[in-house]
Amino acid sequence: MKLNLISIFKLMVSIGLIVLVFTQVDIKQIWFRFQYLSFPFVFFALLYYTGCQWLSCLRWQIVLRASGYVISISSLLSSYFAGMFVSVFLPGAYGGDIYRVYRISRKIKDPEVAIASVFLERFAGLGSIFALALLGLPPACIIIGRWDIILLSFVSLGVISGGFVLIASPKLLIWAEPILNKLRLNRIAARITKIQIVVRKFLQHRQSLILAMVISLTVQFAIIYYQYLLAQQLQIPISFLTLLVFTPISVVITLLPISLGGLGVQEGLWVYLFSRVGLTADQAVLLSLTFTMLGWILSLPGSIILLLDAVDRQHIK
Repeated sequence: MKLNLISIFKLMVSIGLIVLVFTQVDIKQIWFRFQYLSFPFVFFALLYYTGCQWLSCLRWQIVLRASGYVISISSLLSSYFAGMFVSVFLPGAYGGDIYRVYRISRKIKDPEVAIASVFLERFAGLGSIFALALLGLPPACIIIGRWDIILLSFVSLGVISGGFVLIASPKLLIWAEPILNKLRLNRIAARITKIQIVVRKFLQHRQSLILAMVISLTVQFAIIYYQYLLAQQLQIPISFLTLLVFTPISVVITLLPISLGGLGVQEGLWVYLFSRVGLTADQAVLLSLTFTMLGWILSLPGSIILLLDAVDRQHIK
């Protein structure tokens, strides 16, 4: 009953924020600017983002190899696309992660390692966000110069670094667990406990860890540059450095358990951040929607993979 009430609350928050955002934008203006996208650019953008996914799979392969399993990039990429497609229909990215765990556990016959590999792959991504938050502080202070953006940047850096310490320190987790339970975040506490065990084992493969972190940082930079290219194509005058500041803030704020997978929070936050650098709500929503829609298009091959998986399960039965 409590779980249903929480889900209903999150749904209402998401719907409320989306309605609020769309009352502040001009739909006709957004559609007009959306037509700036050309087919050659969309084709290039999809190939570019596929390359980012390939790098993510390379990171995943490194994590699995440190656990003694060698899986081809093509196999991991198919799992990634399937997970992307699943995530379109489920709140947040966890639905896609669960399906990735399912597919890879079928191959290696070791569910614990499959779960651990996905956790660690996400953990490496968190490390790159931490690095971006550090890199984003100077632009936030010098280029943007807004006190609220600087404050949000410091808060984001503090939350991410605090998350690192929490994951790395068993004693701190024991101290924080009652607080997390009161905030109904007991699942997060249990997940961090599992991650700590896996991370300590993975730290023995320091070369693999460093390589995974380097790839993660490359992926995050590439995705921000991808957003920058979209903005330029849509004639939105926002700089790469500004996006470098906004990304860690966006990642941290959308992690708050107040909506369905950050839906509504993401759009509202981007409208606020864009307004602080002289841009409009139309431009913020346009960039957010375009990025999301291209992600949906890119996930379509995942539907074929899911169909083939279903056929294989029928043959096994």
